[in-house]
Amino acid sequence: MKKIRFLFSLLILFVLLLPSHAVRADVAPPEAPPGTTLLPGEAITEVRMVAETVALTISEDPADAENAIAKTEAVFTMRNLGAAEEKMAVRFPLSFFNGNSDGFNNFPEIKQIAVKINGQSVSTRREIQPSFNSEFSYRERDELPWAVFDVTFPPNKDVTIEVAYNVYGYGYYPYEAFKYILETGAGWNGTIGSAEIVVRLPYEVSEQNLDLTSQAGYGETKK
Repeated sequence: MKKIRFLFSLLILFVLLLPSHAVRADVAPPEAPPGTTLLPGEAITEVRMVAETVALTISEDPADAENAIAKTEAVFTMRNLGAAEEKMAVRFPLSFFNGNSDGFNNFPEIKQIAVKINGQSVSTRREIQPSFNSEFSYRERDELPWAVFDVTFPPNKDVTIEVAYNVYGYGYYPYEAFKYILETGAGWNGTIGSAEIVVRLPYEVSEQNLDLTSQAGYGETKK
């Protein structure tokens, strides 16, 4: 199986969810930091991401009736394929993983994130570290904020990591787009065994309210 290195993008029409208002005449809508797969520390690791399941539960943003929000709950099954125990500071990007802005020279952050390891809540710390070394050569800043937490990976044993946070949609009302980036998962050993994305909408899905193509200008799911 090829190593998964692609962007996952959802464009969702919220006509059935959001009340009718006049469209705001913005030049372009600012993008919110997307959901992103975990990244290991800087050292080479024998830990493999065996499975990843991500659930996005989408609802109206309680702070803004013209926007939407997705409660994001990600579960990662990790396995140390080596013979020795590994201890590392696992990290999760709190802003745009490639060092770019929201298009308006702003660098918004994910404000709250909750992490569990094998079912036990653990604390995280905010650290400024280099941006993810991706295929994108252009970046607006070389360092960005990360949520960092310590994990011990015993040899030949599964470790479950759960991460929960909110992702805000972006786009012109009544459209909202959500992204989840899987590219950062390429930093783990070997291939990503499996990746499942579950999207829960507050209404029945139809061709009229869900777009997974590039027709609306937000891009498409691609490898």
